[in-house]
Amino acid sequence: MSISAPYKLDALLGLLQPEAGRYVAHHQDFILHSHFQPIYSFAHRRVVGHEGLMRAWGAVGKALSPYTVFASARTEQELVTLDRLSRLLHARNFSHIGQKAGDPPQWLFLNAEPNAFAHAGQYGRFFPEMLEMLGIAPQTVVVEVLETAIENNRMLTHAVEYFREIGCLIAIDDFGAGHSNVDRIWRLRPDIVKLDRALITDATDSREARQILPGLVNLLHEAGALVLAEGIETQTEALLALEADCDLVQGFYFGMPGPELVAAEDPHPVFESLWVAFNESMQREIEYNQQQLSQYTTSLMKAAARLSEGETIEEASAAFMSLPAAIRCFLLDSTGRQIGDNLLDNEHRRGNRLRFAPLENIEGAVWSRRHYFRQAMKRFGELQISRPYLSIAGEEQCVTLSIGIMFHGAAHVLCGDLQWKGASEVDGNTEAV
Repeated sequence: MSISAPYKLDALLGLLQPEAGRYVAHHQDFILHSHFQPIYSFAHRRVVGHEGLMRAWGAVGKALSPYTVFASARTEQELVTLDRLSRLLHARNFSHIGQKAGDPPQWLFLNAEPNAFAHAGQYGRFFPEMLEMLGIAPQTVVVEVLETAIENNRMLTHAVEYFREIGCLIAIDDFGAGHSNVDRIWRLRPDIVKLDRALITDATDSREARQILPGLVNLLHEAGALVLAEGIETQTEALLALEADCDLVQGFYFGMPGPELVAAEDPHPVFESLWVAFNESMQREIEYNQQQLSQYTTSLMKAAARLSEGETIEEASAAFMSLPAAIRCFLLDSTGRQIGDNLLDNEHRRGNRLRFAPLENIEGAVWSRRHYFRQAMKRFGELQISRPYLSIAGEEQCVTLSIGIMFHGAAHVLCGDLQWKGASEVDGNTEAV
């Protein structure tokens, strides 16, 4: 009679034992339990999945970390066995606890030990056999991989494709920690990217990190991935994730890991206060921006009218350039090519810009790729307001106002840059919008 390999499904099933209405796994000197942490959708305000987390105890009842458990493996085969046992335990408990009839489906997030993940498919078809036995649809399983821990790109890509062919979703875990490789986002095409907690905590302390975070989330969205902010512990962190347009969220603020699943029947009560705070913040920002920008938008529209009537750009934009936060004014032709030099405020005319001196002379530069130019040409005659950005012609965050005009019988775009300070950054300084 042949003995099944320890990493085979039937052998691993023999290590599971029912205990208090759940399953636990006994392996060597360890007793392994499943806990589940809920994952929520900001938009739906309810749980949409759970991450399976290992809880382990030693022979004398001492709690052990998952790292300690996996570090006990002395061979590749032992590591694969432990990795599979952990995922089997979570999947068995997830299916055993089950959901109520009529409940929306939930994802089961399963972590993969990186070294074992890299050998996916090399030790038989354990994973699809496990899902079929438990009646779990592959499309409801999200396999998490810590991509920074796998240096071999070929093995990483092969493993990702193995689980994708089964039908599972792929999530990259702890993105932004250590040496995360952005190029792997393009190659692996994950369905979900989990932002490392450090990205959110940094944004609570750093204005620069707070400004960059929405752009990073947008980049991941454009790559075709949902974005999950993990490790959220406070309302401030939750609001930052919400403002950055993260799709999903998990952390102690929303729910602690536990042996039970959270039902998806009703919205989590914490989301009501979050959305109220978010909407109030957005309304304050809109009102602030309108108040601060009104004199600049009015002045640039008057400059556009005067320019169309035949005045020089110096004459037409003089009132705009006299406003405290105005930086520069410039004119573009219908191809986005700059006509003449920038008109600068007094500070910039004095040449206090040595770091960006090679970019000072911009006569003839082409700005057709800029959003403010494209929008002004698309909505000709209507004033456009860009998002804050770092101008290549300057050293500060700015906002560009732009408007399409007829000048000397041809279409042009008149632009004005303003030094920008958003509503969340106001500290009594009235010299910046």
